[in-house]
Amino acid sequence: MSERSNCQPAGVAGGAKSARAAWREAGRDLALQNALRKRAAGVPTYSVPEAAALLSVSQEHLYRLVRADAFPAVRIRAGGGDQGRYVVPAKAVERLLDAAAGSGACVEVGDWAPTWQTPTTGPATGAAGVVGPRGGDAA
Repeated sequence: MSERSNCQPAGVAGGAKSARAAWREAGRDLALQNALRKRAAGVPTYSVPEAAALLSVSQEHLYRLVRADAFPAVRIRAGGGDQGRYVVPAKAVERLLDAAAGSGACVEVGDWAPTWQTPTTGPATGAAGVVGPRGGDAA
């Protein structure tokens, strides 16, 4: 008879965290601390891991939403390559949370995100003339 509970993954005795799980949790904690510091200082953007920590979702999930144009972000890259970085406007995080709090109901990010994808004019307009969730990169 095994002393291990059915709820514990194999190889994890006594509820001890694996090194990988501990590393991920430490990364989330650090991202949340950084995000809260930025929020207090009024920094206008968050990294994807910081925004994910504020929203209590995984960074992988938030990256998927950003790539699917379902969450506003600015893509910073050189040339047309795949390499680059996303930053999330702090206003996007705040507006999403305000929308949920104000409605008193669940807000679907996919329904909410198009409000950030309206054509505008001005310095943020990209070559195509459309400002999307990526600050002008409509593609």
